Formats: sequence, structure tokens, C-alpha cells
Amino acid sequence: MKDKINDIKRDDSYLAASRRRRKRYLKTIIPILAAAIVLGVVVATQAQEHGFGAKIIYHIHPRLNVTVDGKPMTIPANIGINSSMYKDHSLDKYSMPGMAPLHTHDSSGTVHVESTVNRNYTLGEFLNIWLGPELNGKTVKTTVDGKPVSDFRNHVFRDKEQINLAINK
Repeated sequence: MKDKINDIKRDDSYLAASRRRRKRYLKTIIPILAAAIVLGVVVATQAQEHGFGAKIIYHIHPRLNVTVDGKPMTIPANIGINSSMYKDHSLDKYSMPGMAPLHTHDSSGTVHVESTVNRNYTLGEFLNIWLGPELNGKTVKTTVDGKPVSDFRNHVFRDKEQINLAINK
């Protein structure tokens, strides 16, 4: 039996060699093409969901001051960017990748509203991104440009306005 196997000769004809080359080529190219297609689908899905390549069309800068029990609180840098200060991701579809449409870059109190859509954003949405539910059960008094605001969570941000938030336990 072993002799029969050794007696079988490999077909070295042009057609047989061509067929073997094609099989090797297909074994290499098919996985590469499949990976490229999967990668393309993932990138296209992410681009559609997160606006890759989308332009910022709404850009304002309200300013926020916060006091807690009468003591000034520094607004941290990178709220809505740094994962430890990015608690609510419900607005991600309106922003550039890696940041919320409501975020800070420094500790000046300037809230950057940078969105790929023209829509209203509220103080409550910013507080959800930053603090999550931490304000529940606390008394919050708010003024905007010196005027009292009764429903601070639904206050719509306006460019260059000054918001004072007084939180008491």
C-alpha cells in the first residue's frame, strides 16, 4: 500500500500548478478581504452613531460657578472627557468622539457646548454628565445673570451667560 502512495506522481502540468497557486492565493486573500469588510462595517457604524467627520455646528460657552454649603467649588477640567467625570453618555450621538457635547477643558467654570446638531442643551444634562444622581436630596438654588431660576435642571444654556449654582446638603 505504501508503495502505491509513493508511486503516485504529482501532476506538474501548467494547469495543475496554476490551480495550486490559485488555492494558496485564495487561502490568503479571503481572510484579508473578510477582515477588511468587517472593519469597514464597524467604522461606518461608528461614524454614523458618533458623527466621525461631522462638523461642530452649535458652539457656545456658558460659565458656571458652584458653591457647596457656602464654599466655592472648583469646576474640574475634562468633565465629559475624562471617564471618571463622564457619568451619563446619553448625548454622545451629538458630539465628537471621545467627549460629551457638554464638557470642560479647564477649571475656569466655562462649559463648552460643542454639538454636531443644533439643539438646546440644559444645565441638568451637564450635571448628569458630571455628577450623575449626586444632587438628589440636596437643595439647589440657581441664578442666571443675577436672576433666580426656579427649575435649574431645565434651564437651557445660552452663550456667555453666568450661572451660579448654590448646593446645600
